[in-house]
Amino acid sequence: MKREDVYNFLRQSGLRMTKLKIEIIDLFLEGACGLSVKEILTGLGSTPDTSTVYRAMNSLVLKGFLRHSVGPEGVVQYRCTSAFYPDHGHFNCVTCGGTIAVKRKLPDDFLHAIQKEYGVSVKSVGFLLEGKCLKCKNL
Repeated sequence: MKREDVYNFLRQSGLRMTKLKIEIIDLFLEGACGLSVKEILTGLGSTPDTSTVYRAMNSLVLKGFLRHSVGPEGVVQYRCTSAFYPDHGHFNCVTCGGTIAVKRKLPDDFLHAIQKEYGVSVKSVGFLLEGKCLKCKNL
């Protein structure tokens, strides 16, 4: 989805588009994923108050642009919903802790088999691969 289309969709859904919300939206549309509020603050060009960022994030979750989950260390992380950014996975380096977005989809036949076997309906897909990144693989 194009950036302006996202802005217009969110405006039409009743979201007041502030400079901070636009900055956050742009950060995620450029591929940021699984970010904590601390990481979001680091990625912004401005220096808003932390509580202001939390309020902006909450409104973006309520309007369906972002979803949140709890990461492996118990920290809340935010990512785009699949309506705004394609489903994808992540590779986490077990040595340096780096994360790489894997812009691949799981095969449809795999998803159909999961749905059939477990009697579930899959709405969005994310997956996690772990190992060593290029920088760390010889360590």
